[in-house]
Order: sequence, then structure tokens, then C-alpha cells
Amino acid sequence: MPAAGPDLLLDPWWARLPEPGEPGTPPRHTFVAVLSAEFPAHTVVHLPGGRRPTDWKVAVQADVDGTRIHRVEVALAGAPLLWYVELPEPGARPAASTLVAFSDVRFAEGTVVTADRARRAGVDGARQVGALRWWPGSGLVHQIYVAPEHRRRGVGNKLARAAFGIQAVRGLPPLHGDGRRTELGEEWRNGLPAAITARMAPLSEVMPAMTPPLTA
Repeated sequence: MPAAGPDLLLDPWWARLPEPGEPGTPPRHTFVAVLSAEFPAHTVVHLPGGRRPTDWKVAVQADVDGTRIHRVEVALAGAPLLWYVELPEPGARPAASTLVAFSDVRFAEGTVVTADRARRAGVDGARQVGALRWWPGSGLVHQIYVAPEHRRRGVGNKLARAAFGIQAVRGLPPLHGDGRRTELGEEWRNGLPAAITARMAPLSEVMPAMTPPLTA
């Protein structure tokens, strides 16, 4: 098992916590990514007490069948409050998904809402603070965007960890990056710890900036 520093999210073990859920809704559970030597990497440990281990990094609340994600919390000191709109693109080739982040108090920290719920709540896509688009079938990140006024605050890092948790809970390949990035994406990569950049190939092609994907 690789050494686990305070800023790494590579090969955690997972704690599975039961969730009471709401009457008339599908059963839920929370998977918590933990970086410690207590259990081998990738092990899933059932913790019926519901208490999160001390060294948890990401907590994902989802329906038991994995189709609906309700909350993604990321333990990242100094990063702003984020909640998300998940935008699946099953018709894309290959199928893609985008996680759009907002930073107001309309929803609690880590809440993940559907596009329909976002529209009913009057969410304005122009007010997003960032977005990450990836191909779930391979785990390959396509693009990551952070609004200029929110850069260098940990938004991109938090978004990536949230998407990492969603992939893992759905049993899909780990999130990673190839050598295609925007110039800002390369700058962001260069500021990450070496253990995380190991999951991102060296720059091979400069891509255009990501266009915000959610419109009112």
C-alpha cells in the first residue's frame, strides 16, 4: 500500500455506512474513502455504527443500486463550500458525464442534484464556479473548468475528488488524465503533489478552454 499523505487520494480502503433514507425512497448507503494502514487498499469494510473513520477523504451517499448520487463530501481544508449538478450524457460517443459545481447556500455542502431539480430551483448555469467532464466507461477526464474568480481556491481539486468518489462508488474505472489539457489545466497539474500527478500523463496536446455546460 502506498504511503498516505494528507493530500493524496490514490488507493484508499472504503467504509460502507448504512443510511436510514426517507420513507418511500430506495435504500441508501454511504461509501467513505479512507487513507490509512488499518485495512488494505480497495477493501470494503461494513461499519454499522455509521461513524466515519478519522482519516476519511471522500464520502459518497448513493442509492444502493448506485444509479443516484445524493451527496459527495470532500475533506479538503480551505476549499469553499460546493454543491453539484450531475449531467449525464448517455448519447455522447463515448458516453460522458459532467459535474457542475456551485458555491452558494441554496443547497447543503456536497449535495448532488439532477438537471431537472436544478431548473426547478432556478439555478443559473452562468453562476457555476467550476465543472469537470469525463468518460465514465474509462475514467478518463476530458476537461476541467474553474471560473476565473474562483481559481486557486481548491475548487478544481475538490471537483476532481468528488468525481473520483462517484466513479468508485459506481464500480467504474479510476479517474485519471491523459496528456491533453488546457494551458490552465497544465498549470493546475503542476501545482498538485507528485503522487496525484502520477495519474495524469505529461502534456501532449493543448486543448481549448472548457465552455460552461449548464445554461438556465
